[in-house]
Amino acid sequence: MKKFVCFLLAIVTVFSLAACGMSAEKDLPLEDSAEESFPAESSFEDSSIENSGEEEAEILDVTEEEPRFDWTVVNPLTGEPSDKDYTNIRPVAVMLNNIKQALPQFGNGQADLLYEVPEEGGITRIMALYQDLTDVGSLGSIRSTRPYYVRLALANDAILVHAGGSGSAYRLIKKLMDSKYNFEDIDCLYKGTNSAESIFFRDQGRINSGYAMEHTLFTTSDNIQEWMASHSDHVQTEHRKHFRRTHTFVEDGTPALGKDCTSMDVSFSGYKGTSFHYDEESGTYQVSEFGSAYTDAATGNQVSVENVIVIQTKLEQLNDAKQRIAVYLTGEGTGYYACNGKYEPIRWVKKKARYTYSFFDQKGNEIPLGVGKSYICILDKDRPITVNDKVISNGKNGMDLSDFQELSDEEAD
Repeated sequence: MKKFVCFLLAIVTVFSLAACGMSAEKDLPLEDSAEESFPAESSFEDSSIENSGEEEAEILDVTEEEPRFDWTVVNPLTGEPSDKDYTNIRPVAVMLNNIKQALPQFGNGQADLLYEVPEEGGITRIMALYQDLTDVGSLGSIRSTRPYYVRLALANDAILVHAGGSGSAYRLIKKLMDSKYNFEDIDCLYKGTNSAESIFFRDQGRINSGYAMEHTLFTTSDNIQEWMASHSDHVQTEHRKHFRRTHTFVEDGTPALGKDCTSMDVSFSGYKGTSFHYDEESGTYQVSEFGSAYTDAATGNQVSVENVIVIQTKLEQLNDAKQRIAVYLTGEGTGYYACNGKYEPIRWVKKKARYTYSFFDQKGNEIPLGVGKSYICILDKDRPITVNDKVISNGKNGMDLSDFQELSDEEAD
């Protein structure tokens, strides 16, 4: 139940875009140094991102607006009241395996914010964010990361927990670690950036049940917290100096111009879709995938969220052997926002990779989120989306990405 009344934070980002209405993330150079040891791969990001040499100066010379929102008394990821001041504490982002054969997940129901984004072959992965990991318990199964998840972690200034990653993801992590961003990750692989192999384990119960080995890797919230405490000399758990949030929360997040939304179905690919069904009693959207409830195995409960956000953007197939994709995260574009059984079309804005998203209604007013958890779907702008069984997107098929073939950790990462 929503309890806390918050005020609108007036941070509006307005900027010019390329003719396509999107922009590649040109504020984050990815060119490798001669000392780079991670495997190279052909990558849209590698070839298209420019290094203007201006980013460091921008980071060090930022004029911040005086905030009108008191973040010291809420969970910054949900807007829920909190006795703890989290304003200077980095959240933790965990990469969760999301193919049907790997389900159910553990710990997903306790996440404050869930991102779902496509990967190669039409599958998706979940990046779950936690402002406070205390007593969350088991987390997994854990899989690898991609550059766009790294950028989403950067936008929230989160510490990224993962088990390996593509070559371009590693190059980006290393570049961000060596920059003024002070990026941090916790990696299962011994060859990784912040290798923490000892805090991950294979679940014997899953192995005995016949799960493929890549679906058996787990960690725990206690393991992560203990590892960060024991490595405090080189793992920064406090927010970077100029971290900024570009959204805020209100008690009643019902879209002002909203229409009824008892159900929303989001099609990421021919292989994967996610459904949200409104539960009037709890005031939340119940999440389903693969035709059944999306549950947290730790509790047995269906995952539910107050806010559903659909970000339509551009996806591109990369010219590499593993059919990886590029996802445009910065710029502006269209989408949808649902809360309290209503939805409305939105315009999303994300000026820099290091900024969180801002959302605006059709009249140009900034949209605050409802107090509570959020589920953000990021997908190709031409994939079909339905509300109450009626198509609300433009109806094109978009990038299908449905040629799914399961890869082992070694093959995928």
